[in-house]
This record gives sequence, C-alpha cells and structure tokens, in this order.
Amino acid sequence: METSTLHQDSPRAWIGPFLFLNVLMFLVFSNVAIFYLYPIYLKAIGSSKTTIGWVMGLMPISTVVSRPYMGKLVARRGEQWVILLGLIIIFFTTLAYHGLQQVGWPMLLVRVSHGIGFSAFISASYTAVAQWVPAKRRGQAYSYIGATILAAVALMPLAGEHLVKGFGYPALFNGAAATVLLAAILTFTPATSRAVATSRYEGSVLYGPLLRRRSTCLLLLAILLFVQGHATVLNFVALQADRLGLPPGHYFAIAASLAFILRLAAASFIDRWGKKRFMKVSYVSFGIGICSIPLISHPPAFYASAFLYGAGLAFLFPAAVALAADQARKPEELPGMMSLATAVFDLGFISGSVISGWFADLFSLDILFLGVGALSFLGFVLMYSPIDEAPTS
Repeated sequence: METSTLHQDSPRAWIGPFLFLNVLMFLVFSNVAIFYLYPIYLKAIGSSKTTIGWVMGLMPISTVVSRPYMGKLVARRGEQWVILLGLIIIFFTTLAYHGLQQVGWPMLLVRVSHGIGFSAFISASYTAVAQWVPAKRRGQAYSYIGATILAAVALMPLAGEHLVKGFGYPALFNGAAATVLLAAILTFTPATSRAVATSRYEGSVLYGPLLRRRSTCLLLLAILLFVQGHATVLNFVALQADRLGLPPGHYFAIAASLAFILRLAAASFIDRWGKKRFMKVSYVSFGIGICSIPLISHPPAFYASAFLYGAGLAFLFPAAVALAADQARKPEELPGMMSLATAVFDLGFISGSVISGWFADLFSLDILFLGVGALSFLGFVLMYSPIDEAPTS
C-alpha cells in the first residue's frame, strides 16, 4: 500500500489534518441536521405521516445500500477524492430541493442522491481517521468527532427554525447548501487541501473475509443494538414526554449536553483503559437510562434517566467506531471495515424508527423503551465475547 504522508509513526503529524476534518464534519452534519426540519415542510405541502416517513427514510436507506460500494471507491481512488465527490453531490442535491413542491419521483430521487453523497463523505472521512490516527489514540479521536457531530445536531435545527421564520424555506435550503459549499471550498483551497492527504490501497475491498470473522460479526451486532436504542430514543422520547405533559425537547437536550461534555473531557480515557471496558460500563448505563424512560414523569427519574442515557451515549459511539477500526488486520482492510461499521450505524437508525414504531403501535411506548433498554444489556454481554481490540496506550 502506498500510504499518505500522514504515517502513524509521526506522533503529531495527524493532528492538523484531523482538526481540519472535524471542521468538515461539522459543516456536513450541519447540512444533515438542518433537514431534520424537512418533515415540517412536507406537512405544509399536504403530505401524510406515512409519506413523510418514507421520504425521510429514503436518505438513510440509500446511505446503507451505497455504503459497500463507497468502501471500494475509497480503496480505489483514496479518501480525498471520495470526500470531494460526496461534498459535490450533497451541494447540488441540496440546491435541487428548491424545485420540489410536491411528493413525487423527483423528490424521491433527490433524497436518494442526498444519501449517496452523505455515504461517500462518511465512508471516506471515517476511513481517513482510522488510517491517520495511531491505534492507541483512535478512541480519543472518535470522541472528538462525536462531540463535533453532537454540536452540529444541537445547533443547526435551531438555526434552521430562525431561517424559516425570517425568510421561508428557500433560505433553509440555501443555508444547508452554504455549509457544504464552504466545506468544498476549504477542501479545494491549496493551503488546506493538503490536510486531506490521500492514501492508496492495493487490491479491491473484499467484504466476505471480514464478515467471516467472528470478532467482526459480534462487534457489528453490538453496534446495531446500541444504535437501535439510540434511534428509538431520538424518534420516540418526545412522544413519551408529550404524552406525560413534559417539554418534548428537554430530555434529549440534557442527555446530549452531558454526552458532549464527557466526550471532550474524558476522550483519552477510552484508549487508556480500553474500549471494551468502557463499552461494558456504557451499555449498562445506556440500558438503565432507556428502561427508566417510562418513569420520567417523576423529576428525579427524569434527570436520572437522562444522565444515565447521556453517559452511555457519550462513550458507546467513539469506542465502537474505534473498535471497528481495530478489526482491520492490515491497512488495506480499513475502507471495507469502516464502510461495514458505518452501514450498520445507518441500518440501526432505520430500524430504530421503523421497527420501534411498529412495536410501539403493537404494544405501547412504555413497553418499547423497556424492550429496547433490555436489548442494550445484550451489548454488555457481547463485550465479554472474543472481539479483537488493539492494545491500550
């Protein structure tokens, strides 16, 4: 393999490019987070709840379906080329939302294209981090990335609301396009484009050998259990709060704020104490937090649940992604492994809305949270299975 100049033998050579990539992450996830308001636009043009669900779901579905190809593309063309490709697709797709006045094939194609662009960016950027950052610092690196993503997700919907109220939905689409345009300009600028140094990989990505490893399959299952729980809370805790007469946004705001602080303050401990050790404790905290959501009408239970869920959320994401990178036994396997892991993340977000919604209709929200929280404890058990892990620092 012909690697980039950011070789892991240079202890600090990766820091500048990593910080630059965090800026790109914030801008791209700002684009995605602004579209959390798109269901309001769909409702305004007369779409049913079922239609809204399908329109919104097409983006993550196309992301999952295209992710294996993106891993192969990263291996063939390198991270920088695929990052730029993703940014360009997202930019022009975002501009295309202007012409969509009704639900039809053009809107569905735009949502699919949006997901493909996002898939390209995520595959390349997560592979770049796994390639650049020394194995003993990956937990810390993905913690900072997770904090960056949380910041974008927390801030941009609020900014989008102000854009819509002041200037209408065209301003919302322009604002979303501007974030990605800025990311593309930064990447094209000679002074900064060198930060996204390209790696070259020999041969093609083969997913079969990765999926035949027990360690890989067990980790992917653990990731799916985590994201299923996280997506269920994202999609349904507001309904639970509203049903109990509580402010819909307060629960996740508290949990996300705690997760953001912990990811910044305790990032280095993941590599120091071990990813699997952190995930064991985090699965327990995460699961108890979700299981106690039916009790949040009581103030002590509300804050205890939000804090436990937020503490688990803080460390499960970075530790799981870093552990996924550990499954690659040679650098050429990194694009495929990171594509598999991020595809499972996206799959969990789909199942967390579709399957959890069906389960809630069949039983109740209380039973849903108890069931999903209980599944999180299976993730705790899986951390005792033979999942490969790089040595701690």
